[in-house]
Amino acid sequence: MKTYIVRSLIIFAALALAPLGVVLAHGEPVIAVGPPVVAAGGQITVTGSEMEPGEVFAISLEGPGGSAPLGEATVTGEGEEGGFVATFTIPADLAPGSYTVRAATEAGETASADLTVTAPSSQASAGSATMQEPTGEAHVIDRTKPAGQIAAVAGLIALSAAAGFALIRARG
Repeated sequence: MKTYIVRSLIIFAALALAPLGVVLAHGEPVIAVGPPVVAAGGQITVTGSEMEPGEVFAISLEGPGGSAPLGEATVTGEGEEGGFVATFTIPADLAPGSYTVRAATEAGETASADLTVTAPSSQASAGSATMQEPTGEAHVIDRTKPAGQIAAVAGLIALSAAAGFALIRARG
């Protein structure tokens, strides 16, 4: 009977702790593209977040005619999560239409955002581009966790402690 109780408690504790890795994992990578509509030959700014510092993302443009690499972006930041801001030039000979900007790592993490490309304008063809000056404002990343996640982790810790106590008492 003791063996049955011990095995049951071990299985229960393992099943209770299984979702803990999902609760504590960092979020999926996210990218945003600005402006969302650009003329062929123009520039876009890709902003990434929810990423691990040091990761290198290959940025590509995917559409009806296939895929075109735009470049790479390296994630910077402190702690467990970081991001990047990178500017890329859209190929001048790109056909107008709807495209997907995709950021991918060699490990398989991906993020994507939509982009609409219009016909080249005379300004884009001339090669002039407007660059935004840095504002000097700090980039703030919201790292708060929902109350449900915190409560779930606290509950699992309490449940594990109770199961451990029960195992110790069962052997004594």
